[in-house]
Amino acid sequence: MSNPPGILLTPDLTPEVVEFWGFKYKEVKQELEALKRSGTYDDVQTYGELKRLIELLQTEAITNTKRLEANEKFIQEIVVSTRNEQRATQQKLDACNAEKRDLLVQIGRLNTERISLHRQVQVCYSQAASLAAEADRQRMAAVAELFNSENSFIDESFTPTSAMFSSLQEIVASLPRDTEWQLYFMPRPPNSIPLRVQEVGKPGYWFYPFNLSPMDAPFDLVVETDSNTWLYFGRYTSRPFSSYEMRLSEWMTLDEQTKLIFCSRVASENSKLPIQPASYTTQIDIRQRYDSGQFNVPCYSLECVGYDMELYDALQSTATMLRCDRERDVSTISRSLGKRRRTETPSIYGLGEGEPTKTKTARIEGTTVNDAGEGLVKGE
Repeated sequence: MSNPPGILLTPDLTPEVVEFWGFKYKEVKQELEALKRSGTYDDVQTYGELKRLIELLQTEAITNTKRLEANEKFIQEIVVSTRNEQRATQQKLDACNAEKRDLLVQIGRLNTERISLHRQVQVCYSQAASLAAEADRQRMAAVAELFNSENSFIDESFTPTSAMFSSLQEIVASLPRDTEWQLYFMPRPPNSIPLRVQEVGKPGYWFYPFNLSPMDAPFDLVVETDSNTWLYFGRYTSRPFSSYEMRLSEWMTLDEQTKLIFCSRVASENSKLPIQPASYTTQIDIRQRYDSGQFNVPCYSLECVGYDMELYDALQSTATMLRCDRERDVSTISRSLGKRRRTETPSIYGLGEGEPTKTKTARIEGTTVNDAGEGLVKGE
């Protein structure tokens, strides 16, 4: 047996030591051989893995190169398309700017024309107002010749005052029943064309009184001078005022709301079905005929034939009584509701036993009086 490398065997070594180091030598040699075999296999395996990795990287590099070329081509196409769109957009922008400049020039020209037309319209309306005032003076002169305006049915010391009430049905139903009156309530514009009577108890004229029948029968005229404020003008008779129809200049001076309501009422009055409102087309057609002067609003004279002081006092006292009753009812209802809140659940109407109040309605030639309409009311 050869000596292990690095170990010197001398005669003085014991057999146990020699055996120990011999065993160690064999063990180390076996480990070395095992390491040599293992190292060779691992190198071969590592080389194969490296080769496959290199091939994979080469394939990936080729794929990435192709993808990069495709992306560059796509980006180039987008750049070209964007440039084309930019040129087209710039052309549109230039066209819009040119159109804007043209529109600004047109707007300036139209604004100048508008100002000129506005001035012409103002002049036209000013002339229409002057012509309307002249027509009114001519009619009032004709009224003065036709009727004696010096006659007065009112004492000079008497100054009539207005009565305030909000419901025509209520005031008519509350008037005394021992005297027969024929009341005609004339609402203020836009629910009617303005009345042309200079003073209470004096003659004058008006245009197209609705629901006045018969025309030549005396009636008591009550005019709304302000919101829910009515003034008794006196007892009048009315007849057609020939050759004094409303002129186009006077029609032009009326406000739009008055024209619309008037044309609507004319259309409904001329309708074959008076219960149903006239169609919008019919109203527009009538409005155009009045605006063009094809239709003229008829004029009627107003001759004062008396002044009923009993009716004047009845209107004043009834209006005061109704106002006081209303205030007292409101106070009573408020106290009653306050008491019921403490004792029981109130009724849905807050009045009496929970029943709605009933209002008597007066009739105007077969038509129910409303709070905003004209009408002749025959007293009972």
